[in-house]
Amino acid sequence: MFSALRKSVAGSSQAICRRRMATIAPTLVQSKPTTSSSQGKSTIRKASDPIKPVYLTMSSLTGKSEGAKKAVALDPTVFDHPVRRDILHLCVVHYLDSLRQGTASTKTRGEVAGSRRKIRPQKGTGRARLGDRQSPMLRGGGVAFGPKPRDFSTKLNRKVIQMGMRVALTMKLREQRLGVLRCINWWSHKTATLSSRLEGLGWRTGTLFVTGESEVPARMRLASRNLRGIECRTVADLVVYDIVKWRRVVLDLAAVNALERALGKGLVEITDSERVVSDVTHSSVEEVEAST
Repeated sequence: MFSALRKSVAGSSQAICRRRMATIAPTLVQSKPTTSSSQGKSTIRKASDPIKPVYLTMSSLTGKSEGAKKAVALDPTVFDHPVRRDILHLCVVHYLDSLRQGTASTKTRGEVAGSRRKIRPQKGTGRARLGDRQSPMLRGGGVAFGPKPRDFSTKLNRKVIQMGMRVALTMKLREQRLGVLRCINWWSHKTATLSSRLEGLGWRTGTLFVTGESEVPARMRLASRNLRGIECRTVADLVVYDIVKWRRVVLDLAAVNALERALGKGLVEITDSERVVSDVTHSSVEEVEAST
């Protein structure tokens, strides 16, 4: 009886499968792509296609106009990377872990000073049993499972950190919060002059200036060190957390060259003569946000 039932179920399932395949087959035949010449060229990008640079409008800190607006050519492998928020999270957590001191320390019952005599007899008093005065249950005793000095720093691969830097720079560029200057320098060491100029540009708060030189120019450092919300540092000291933390990041051309040398993949070569251009269409140029 069971064998007959199995045969009937198998036969019905095979019939259902045949009917389904009969209805699906015409659809598959119709969905095959045609190779007619009227469709034009394929939109699939080939590996041999040239990679075009990304253009960003150049800003001016001194306020002196040089005629027509100029744009800076940027390496797309550095400033146009696919956004990976998980990589940013890994880099930020890795940096913040390295800042933890890890000096918290407590004494165990073996480290607390005092007599090791038993407080009262084990039995006969009608009260709870107790040992010495270093017991974690008593006030002034040791701490059970308390913190001890340790290293909170974590390991993160160098290539992951480099990818995080590319993603952070790309996000700043797409949010129009990335600026480029010829050089980060100021003509005076007075704070008031720099503050008024940054107010006019809309960069008064939340702006990080990054230079590719070995150190920040002296006048710029003196003029900006007393301004809250303004910070200057070199590209050697730049980390992913700084780009994520600050609202606006302003680079000079030396910093752009240093970042492309360290993070670029060698697919685009931009010479010094091609770095700053003035004949780029407006649709392909990004601008830095000016509002506070």
